[in-house]
Amino acid sequence: MNAQPSLRQLYAAGHFARTLSWSFVDLALGYYLHVRLGLSADHTGQLLAISLAYSSVLDLLLAAVFTRLHDQRRLALRLQLVGGLGTAASACLLFSPSTATEPAFLPLLAASLLFRTCYAVYDVAQNALTSLLPRDENEAMRYVSARAVVVPISKVCIAAALFGVVGAPESAGGGSALLICMIIGILIAAAALPLACVATPAQPATAIRPVAGALPLPALLPVLLAAAAETALVGLAGRLFPFADQGAALTFAMVAGMVVAPWLHLRLRPPLCSETGLIALMSVLAIAAVCVYQAKPSLPVAIACAAVHGAAVASVGLVLWRRTALIARRHAVRSGREDDLSCFALLTGTMKLSIAASSLLLGQLLPGIQAGDPVTSAALVSLVAVGSLLSLAALAWPVAPPRTEGLRP
Repeated sequence: MNAQPSLRQLYAAGHFARTLSWSFVDLALGYYLHVRLGLSADHTGQLLAISLAYSSVLDLLLAAVFTRLHDQRRLALRLQLVGGLGTAASACLLFSPSTATEPAFLPLLAASLLFRTCYAVYDVAQNALTSLLPRDENEAMRYVSARAVVVPISKVCIAAALFGVVGAPESAGGGSALLICMIIGILIAAAALPLACVATPAQPATAIRPVAGALPLPALLPVLLAAAAETALVGLAGRLFPFADQGAALTFAMVAGMVVAPWLHLRLRPPLCSETGLIALMSVLAIAAVCVYQAKPSLPVAIACAAVHGAAVASVGLVLWRRTALIARRHAVRSGREDDLSCFALLTGTMKLSIAASSLLLGQLLPGIQAGDPVTSAALVSLVAVGSLLSLAALAWPVAPPRTEGLRP
């Protein structure tokens, strides 16, 4: 019996390890810098803001660079190894315990920017494999579903690992952060090395027609608009859950809802007759969940609202990743250009810029939400509703029907 993992399993393992690294740095870095290393609150905020802005711009720059490169399948397989190993090493550097009484801002900023640089390469390459590895569009949807399952599971793992860092004794917390980074680094290497060794045979001449052309921006624009609305506005409610009285339970419920999103997508789409119907249903559920949650229900109802919100957001996210993969594949068929890396770099860059915007909104709304201000609660519901409607409007029309001739094998 052949015990070798399939290509899709290797892909899923790579996304699992990638999400571990991003989630740990995203959730723990601010706490580690301020509490463990003693960096001032102002400097901690500045470092995180600069890093996040740099990361989003870097994704957009990578999108422009990758349009000039060929054989993107082979390139993505190599880049996910180089970027993954760099991400693992720079994360360990970033969380290395310091004996200095006054932490130096510039060295920490340099380490953070190094991590963001390596992660950007790793992230874009991993995401591009969503459309570069599948043999057809049905298999591409299975890749998207695999990604949607492993990403929230990895976030649950990081949420559990944070108990060893947040609130732990000072000496133990600093060492635990580095140990977690080292374990993540081992998992990254274990997933990236087999992927980098995947054979990349030359494509048939009939499938490659190197014609000059631009990125499929008209097709991508609705997806990017929907991604911005979902990430900045609809996802804003989920970013408030950790600050609630039962924040850990609500966050866990939200992630659990995200885990079941692929199953919901498969079960609900046929009865609803179209992907647009599914998006409309999830938009209504996201708005309803936030409305009920803001009414201060009992804890079981609040947990149910968080789970419904997570499932709704993740279900629309599935559509975003699937649409991008289909657009990249069909663009390759029509133009002969493999611009998958650039398409996914635009998507991730848009999401990161939207996270930055959502963080600003979070800072404005959090005091009022914690104080129970009804005006702030109404503003949150309005923002989620606007984001859901924008996303629905942008994704209401599916991408053009596929052309069967010349598909990549």
